[in-house]
Amino acid sequence: MPNLLQGGRGRPLHPMLVHFPVALYPTSLVFDALSHLSDDGNPFVVGAFSLIVIALVVSALAVAAGFADFLPIENGTRTWRVAVLHMSVQLVTSGLFLANAVLRGRDLDVTATPTGPIVLSAVGLLTLTFGSALGGELVYRHGRRVELDLVASEELPPAGQPEPPPPAAPDPGPERPAGAG
Repeated sequence: MPNLLQGGRGRPLHPMLVHFPVALYPTSLVFDALSHLSDDGNPFVVGAFSLIVIALVVSALAVAAGFADFLPIENGTRTWRVAVLHMSVQLVTSGLFLANAVLRGRDLDVTATPTGPIVLSAVGLLTLTFGSALGGELVYRHGRRVELDLVASEELPPAGQPEPPPPAAPDPGPERPAGAG
């Protein structure tokens, strides 16, 4: 099961999934703002709620895939500590947006999003940003789920074989004397 959750070799599943909540949660806040700028903001209120629910569903999948990626990290290392902090912050983010969805779901028949859900969204976006930065650190600084052997195999010839020569320029053909032709 962890292989399915981790994705294929060189194609990790967790980074593919996290783009959706990272895009949908902030967009829900844009919809909240639009609900206050519109005469009838109810479609924006319902839209923001829908975006949050979709993001929560994808977040649940991202959590499972991220946990599968977390399991092989050696306990106690700096990478492990960053991964635990990333996971904790993102779980807090999911909890904030789950509370947000429950609060919103109680009354979707309003013309503008109430202040409480907007505050929850703003705080959730702050934790989302921090958690995403930690996830970026895991990939870019600690090399988690970066498989350099795959990159190297695409760029370098196999060991023990000489590098092929660069392609030769095309032969222009025999030279003709001036004035011939």
